[in-house]
Amino acid sequence: MFSGYYQIRDWLESFIPQVYSKENLGLERIEYLLKLLGNPQEKFKSIHIAGTSGKGSTAYYTARLLKESKSKRVKVGLHLSPHLVDIRERMQIFKDEGLMPMDKFVNLFNQVAQVVEKIKKEKSGLTPSYFEILVAASFLYFAKEKVDWAVVEVGLGGRLDATNVLRPKVCVITNVGLDHTDILGRSIEKIAFEKAGIIKKQVPVITAAQGKALKVIEKVAKDKKAPLIKIDVQRPEKSLNLDIFSNITKPIDILRYLPKNLVLENVLLAITTISTLGFKLDSIFIKKAFTAGFAGRFEEIDKGVILDGAHNPQKIRFLIKMIKKQLTTNNLQMTNKKSNVSGQMSIVLIIAFKKGKEWKKMLDLLMNELLVKEVFTTKFNAVTDTGWYAAVKPQEIKNYLESKGQRVKVRVFANSQEAVFEALNESVILNVSEGSIDSSSSTQNDKPLVLLTGSLYLVGEVRTMWYLPSFA
Repeated sequence: MFSGYYQIRDWLESFIPQVYSKENLGLERIEYLLKLLGNPQEKFKSIHIAGTSGKGSTAYYTARLLKESKSKRVKVGLHLSPHLVDIRERMQIFKDEGLMPMDKFVNLFNQVAQVVEKIKKEKSGLTPSYFEILVAASFLYFAKEKVDWAVVEVGLGGRLDATNVLRPKVCVITNVGLDHTDILGRSIEKIAFEKAGIIKKQVPVITAAQGKALKVIEKVAKDKKAPLIKIDVQRPEKSLNLDIFSNITKPIDILRYLPKNLVLENVLLAITTISTLGFKLDSIFIKKAFTAGFAGRFEEIDKGVILDGAHNPQKIRFLIKMIKKQLTTNNLQMTNKKSNVSGQMSIVLIIAFKKGKEWKKMLDLLMNELLVKEVFTTKFNAVTDTGWYAAVKPQEIKNYLESKGQRVKVRVFANSQEAVFEALNESVILNVSEGSIDSSSSTQNDKPLVLLTGSLYLVGEVRTMWYLPSFA
């Protein structure tokens, strides 16, 4: 049926809803598809991770910790969404650290497509969506490869998300904030209830949620008799003294040698998850697991160029914090009266947003907290899990900045990669050869920092300028 990557991609994208709403959520379609595939999700142990922010990073580092565990070598599958560049990013096996071989990818989807097309023809009302097909394919791949464990990131919400067919050994809810409010609800309590929908009867649940969200999670956990482990990121030393960390050699030392660009919350959640399952870890294994960068998350892809897929106010606040810390560490400081820092470092901001996000609030935070010299508004053309043409129009972003009285130069680009080239030309010395960009010759600290953020889809689209996988 399929002979290559692009055929599979085009076929998958034909299952993306034209309009995405709460009606697109639910478990009936994915359960039927998995049943016809032999219920592969029952053939491996799993860890299920939900949350507003940091669930992808927590899943990634949990999988790395599992791989590096001292107990024994385990084969670990990792399901993430969305992918940045290559669909195979969603269904990784931590063995050789590479993406799935293309022949396996083609064979996998030839099998899945036969079942999906049969459903489409015989029971059209149960035709799965793009995301549901990818979840089923991931589970089938993990079953075929006989993984010991699969770490699975929730796509949207939790209770009605396609991944919620799992019966995991532990559940994780990173935090709860106002995101996807048009689908999940317009209050913290309603969103927390959707996230808490992944909690299973008597299955341990770990969370760093606070306030009203934590109260909702506590109630659901109590109703389901699920042991609840609460991580206090404000007092990490207290959390690390919990009995569950008895399998870790000197757990308090963890905080001293971890990379500074990691979110402490994600680190503690990942370590707590592994400890809860009884795996033994020591400082060497933990350090090895956390030194690997997570693509598209505060990634300095080139000298003076940072990519970060922050796509809600929570993530933007952390990004701002990390930029200030990075500039201070490198003796590159910013001038901004509102943030009470001094110096000469400024930022060229390349920005794009997905519709339905709190993009105005995100933009206000960036403009008010960072010294932005120039803004390049653009859009991504990538297809999202929830629809086509999902980016906010660049001109709309510019109009908003002007309405707020922002006195910075704003340029509009219909093509995100063109925006990047223009920004690089203005901020670093480039040597372009054989399709790669090398700015290593630029050592001047007075050059602006190029910051690209607002959406993981934007990050994935421009990241191909540096790294392009083989689709052969």
